[in-house]
Amino acid sequence: MKTDMDVLDRLSGQKVIVFGDFMVDEYLQGSVSRVSPEAPVPVVLVQKQSRRLGGAGNVVLNLKALGAQATAVGLIGADTNGDWLIGQLKASGVDASGILRTRGIVTCTKTRITAQHQQLLRYDCEVVQDAGRDFLSFLSAEINRLTAEACAVIISDYGKGAVTDQTAKIVISAARERAIPVIVDPKGKHYCKYTGATACTPNLKELKTAVGRELHGEDDICQAGMELCQKCGIEYILVTRSEDGMSLIHGADGTKEDYPAIAKEVIDVTGAGDTVIAVFTLCFAAGAANSQCCTTANLAASIVVSKFGAATASVGEIRALLQTTTKQHSKIVSKEEAVRTAAALHRQGKRVVFTNGCFDIVHAGHISSFRKAREYGDVLFLALNSDASVRRIKGDKRPIVTQEHRLTLLESISEIDYLVLFDEDTPETLIREIRPDVLIKGKDWEGKAVAGGDFVQEYGGQVCFIDLEEGLSTTNIINKIRYIYGE
Repeated sequence: MKTDMDVLDRLSGQKVIVFGDFMVDEYLQGSVSRVSPEAPVPVVLVQKQSRRLGGAGNVVLNLKALGAQATAVGLIGADTNGDWLIGQLKASGVDASGILRTRGIVTCTKTRITAQHQQLLRYDCEVVQDAGRDFLSFLSAEINRLTAEACAVIISDYGKGAVTDQTAKIVISAARERAIPVIVDPKGKHYCKYTGATACTPNLKELKTAVGRELHGEDDICQAGMELCQKCGIEYILVTRSEDGMSLIHGADGTKEDYPAIAKEVIDVTGAGDTVIAVFTLCFAAGAANSQCCTTANLAASIVVSKFGAATASVGEIRALLQTTTKQHSKIVSKEEAVRTAAALHRQGKRVVFTNGCFDIVHAGHISSFRKAREYGDVLFLALNSDASVRRIKGDKRPIVTQEHRLTLLESISEIDYLVLFDEDTPETLIREIRPDVLIKGKDWEGKAVAGGDFVQEYGGQVCFIDLEEGLSTTNIINKIRYIYGE
């Protein structure tokens, strides 16, 4: 059974573009023992001064902590803080060729004064202004090169000027041309600039701002997410909800899936959203089911909020927490998830095998065929006829076992990696979208027209016929039962 553990194994080495507002986070850490005689404010004795990448830079750090490759795309100043920022990106192994530096921009710097692990004050040095023509020209010229080998794009919008209607359109369009997901950490209420994005990840307060009203209860949250999806052409809204975990709202059908928070001591929530979007994006790009993406991101968030300051979660930390807090996840995926998963597996060089059938009353012959099919590649997708489809093919008395129970039984078979239900009489449409390397049918189909077979062979795939166990079939089992019981 596929678990979040399997997903974690697929995160390393993925290349992600991070486009947005890069900034410097500065920390002045000290202690407080008295109040100033000049004003009723605490006096901080500074004992340590440090800097780290902030904003979109923290997303990059989270990706690197998970073993991914990152390319930074943004606009910063040709100033001292900009020098430090570029130096840190390069020292972290990040491709900084997508960063444009100009003297007309001030590199945003946030300084936090802390004592006893508590923030006392933050002051910002910045000039907020939309990116100008120079950055538009730079982005238009470079975006195809930057996204050529990427598996995903993250847009980290902090409202500092890099992400505008025009720049967002350039980046999202380039990603869509390459059929790679775009995940956005949004800002403000103007979500239509993210049109075409795969998902946006607002927190609950940001979701309220986006729709311009208070949200009372779960139905309101779901409705607000649906409105944004429909109005702005976004597939999913992932709402992060602090102690209530997160909720994934599907734009296509209006459903909402909730993922409770993992109980841990909260020290500092700074940067938790950056961790969520980094982990969710990598899992999504790796072909994980939506439930796996959300659960793994939730786990990572619980790790970083237990640390001080903007922090990251490593694969090892997530794996350790996962072993104690979660159970295995379903192999059953939607058609959309099956297609996305197969695409990710193909990018990883995996050999995808596809077979299909009704599998009404699963028997030893089926198990044997699954074992043989699995030998043809690395991953086995099984497409299962729905109840309606079985009735059209087999008659009104079938299926004997409902689709829910058939899926549950098949899910327990180790040779099967992914299960997807389809309503059509044949899986040809699904085959065209999954594009398996090998299509498996029983020897009884040899010499006959196989649904999707010609298409698979056209792009260099194989159609293979396997031996079936003689005398084993659902029809024979049904006839034997009828004979024994005298019908």
